[in-house]
Amino acid sequence: MFKINIEYFIIFIVPISCLAQIKIENNNQSRFVNQYDFIEQIKSDDNYAEIKKKHSQILGRNRDPKESSEISKATLQFRKFGWILMTLPGLRFWTRVLYPKSTVSHFNNSNAVAFTIDDGFCGGNNPNVCMIEEVREIFKFYDAKATFFVTGNHCLSTNKYQVDLLLKEGHEISNHNFFDWKYNRYSSKDFEYDLLITEKILTNYRNKTSKWYRAPFGRLSKNMQLVLKKNDMIHVLPDVFAHDTFIPDPKWIAKYILKRVKPGSIILIHMPEIGLREWNFEAMKLTLAGLKEKGLKVINLSQMNN
Repeated sequence: MFKINIEYFIIFIVPISCLAQIKIENNNQSRFVNQYDFIEQIKSDDNYAEIKKKHSQILGRNRDPKESSEISKATLQFRKFGWILMTLPGLRFWTRVLYPKSTVSHFNNSNAVAFTIDDGFCGGNNPNVCMIEEVREIFKFYDAKATFFVTGNHCLSTNKYQVDLLLKEGHEISNHNFFDWKYNRYSSKDFEYDLLITEKILTNYRNKTSKWYRAPFGRLSKNMQLVLKKNDMIHVLPDVFAHDTFIPDPKWIAKYILKRVKPGSIILIHMPEIGLREWNFEAMKLTLAGLKEKGLKVINLSQMNN
């Protein structure tokens, strides 16, 4: 009952870069520059190996187009039409119908929206594909803040000091599980293990925990909900999302969002990388510019909640 598969609706309706631990002296204290060794320690755990083997899936990023040229114009138009049709009732409606009441999809606010970014920071252990600096700069330009829903194994190549800058400038990072795949078939025990190892990774970046959580692919089961409640975490979905991993057209993505956004909305755009979902960087710029024209302040989830 408490799950949604975006791809189903579309079809239905129409670190960490080396093995060495890298440290740097700062005020006589050593700090990880990245998290390769830390994540490798997690991967060497027997529980990790057993759970991964039991639930192994194709990563979402490996299903979606990497470049906009990979799909034909006809296919692109079909995907746009299907998404518009599916979302005619509004994502707030689907959240109300398909999810428990504890799931948040918007706030009561008269002049601001919350911006969320999924699948931070960059998948794969190649630091040269990460666009965290570019994203940070464009948000700084528009005086905008975001909540980054971070996937544990996407932290392999993310320099800690880049994340420090994000946090210093008012952004926040929250839990998006360890893998970019669905968790709705996990047992409560397996899901909690995955959730908490991701929290350990994120704790190496931030000083305090975040109560926000977003289920990959929006798939939320009763087992997951029980674990989230146990750990005082709140499931968050967007009420404005242009299916940007599936529809590689930045102008259309921004236009779709700006047409449907309301004060109090939660916006979602996935993290761009060089050579993967890179169009989302342009979509972010166009969206932020449009929100400014509308006079809407762009803040993170915690700021919106407060």
